[in-house]
Amino acid sequence: MSMFTKLTTKIALRRAGIPSNALSMPEFEGSKDPNATSPFANVSNPFANLTVPNALKSWATPPPPPIEIAPVPGLGTKAPDTNKLRLPVLDGRPSIVVFLRHCGCPFAEKTFLELRRLANKFPRLNFIAWAVTVIVDEEREVYASWGLGVSTTYHLLNPWTQIAARKLGKEEGLWGREVDPSGNRWQVGGSWATDETGLIRWGAVSKTADDIPDLVEGCRSLGAY
Repeated sequence: MSMFTKLTTKIALRRAGIPSNALSMPEFEGSKDPNATSPFANVSNPFANLTVPNALKSWATPPPPPIEIAPVPGLGTKAPDTNKLRLPVLDGRPSIVVFLRHCGCPFAEKTFLELRRLANKFPRLNFIAWAVTVIVDEEREVYASWGLGVSTTYHLLNPWTQIAARKLGKEEGLWGREVDPSGNRWQVGGSWATDETGLIRWGAVSKTADDIPDLVEGCRSLGAY
């Protein structure tokens, strides 16, 4: 600030009846002493014991899986093989494989309910997901081997997905629940059908978070209808 600017500011303040030091920053006694104790030294950190709710943790970017995300398997190709999921299964049955986004997602819940219904209807098929054939994959290794990584913002938060979520809650009572600490909202889902030899006959990656797979069509690809 120039000397002229300082002078005109003081004149303007004087005419308004305001002390010339009204805009000065206060100084703490002894603040110029490098060894002086800060006046805030005894003030405790209000955020020291702050914990982040699990619901907020699920919005964080998840750590990368232990393996590189593979290309999405195509129709007629061999199903990916991992230590946690080997196809075909030992009993030789064809399989419906569903990768649910996370526990707490209403679209995942609706998909699971349909999966359970079809599992009861077609016992000759093997249905792989929660509570049917359980595979715990917190590290997302199996997801990665099937080409399922982290979604884009549009995939999860586009307006049509939000409208679909509200409609699902109002019409079917399936609302979003608190997300399990092991889950993550950014995970992409997908569904596939594999035959007795482990070849993929149907399936794809979910286009958006509200993209509920047509599991009946998956069963048809395996001759169940």
